Amino acid sequence: MRNLGFDAEPPRLRAEGLTVAIRRGRKRPDGTEALVMLVTSSGGHLSHLLELSGFWQRHRRVWVSFDLPDVVSRLRGEEVVWAHHPTARNLPNLARNLVMAWRELRRRRPDLIVSTGAGVAVPFFWLGRLMGIKTAYLEVYDRIDSTTMTGRLVRRVSDAVLVQWPEQGSLYPNAQVMGTIWPDAPIVAVNPRGPNGAEDDVAMRRAGSHPALVVVTVGTDSHRFGRLVTWAGRWADDHADDARVVIQRGTAPHPGGVAYCPEALDFDELLDLMSRADAVVCAAGPGTVMDALRAGVKPLVVPRNDEMGEHVDGHQVAFAKVLVERGVTLGANTESELRAQLDRVMVQPGWCSVTPLSSAPTPGGIRISAALEALVSPVPHDTVAHRG
Repeated sequence: MRNLGFDAEPPRLRAEGLTVAIRRGRKRPDGTEALVMLVTSSGGHLSHLLELSGFWQRHRRVWVSFDLPDVVSRLRGEEVVWAHHPTARNLPNLARNLVMAWRELRRRRPDLIVSTGAGVAVPFFWLGRLMGIKTAYLEVYDRIDSTTMTGRLVRRVSDAVLVQWPEQGSLYPNAQVMGTIWPDAPIVAVNPRGPNGAEDDVAMRRAGSHPALVVVTVGTDSHRFGRLVTWAGRWADDHADDARVVIQRGTAPHPGGVAYCPEALDFDELLDLMSRADAVVCAAGPGTVMDALRAGVKPLVVPRNDEMGEHVDGHQVAFAKVLVERGVTLGANTESELRAQLDRVMVQPGWCSVTPLSSAPTPGGIRISAALEALVSPVPHDTVAHRG
């Protein structure tokens, strides 16, 4: 049987011969609303929690996340505590966040901690259990048949483990299968085509008066995705006369050439670019995929490969395969495949156009919000004592 790594346990406080008394929650003054703490990494993890606004907008709340352009723009107007990053396989930042979590939890005493990961969630869940604070972990959309490191580390200390796919339910004992917060049905392209086929396509192409706009984004992961940046840069150089290419390159070096290649983009700027794009190329991050679909563009997904140092594991390769097989996205795994897809956009207008995906909550999202609402208890916890 495959070892899923469920032996991971949180650290335990021990006091030889001493009684360790822990006050498990401070009484709220009468009439005070419950406080929800939303702990999340940037990118897709944050996108998951933003989809659950129907839940958290009803409560006092504080966010814990990273001081990155993506997060700053998307949480504008919200109260945010900045955590140390990156957290993937980073023990020094785990220790720093453990100290910060202890300070913030003792000071704020939230009624519920909610997270989709990643590593930043671990100290908050461990200490939350120690302090008697309720915790809920939502496994991410892009792990259909595998677990995350965060999920393995926090499942034993979570009051609720919520998963989105039936396959995930078999991996987490006692998990509740809720359904997905994003659709999993095929996304059908709206390809405007005239009676004369490709000739009419060329006549209709926006590049007749304006260059085609191709938006490439590697997302917010700290690992370099130089492979995609280089491929896109070379294609941009070959189409300098008929295409404008924007490449959000993250930590990858600038490829040179004609493409506009910022390290990061403000989230609103990225959405604006997507809304005007003829094609969107991205890594296999569910948040970016859904952002493109809501902008009316079926994205072309190039997954990060952990064997090339582009991610911590190979889940993007598996997830991209599912997305393409289900007709949710287009896909490319090699430079020649990427070029073929982008070249098709140049001669077939609307090849990537779709009816914009609705932002209304899915049935799964509604069920997840309801489950979280049930965990926000107005009853204060009693003081208890633990013996070592």
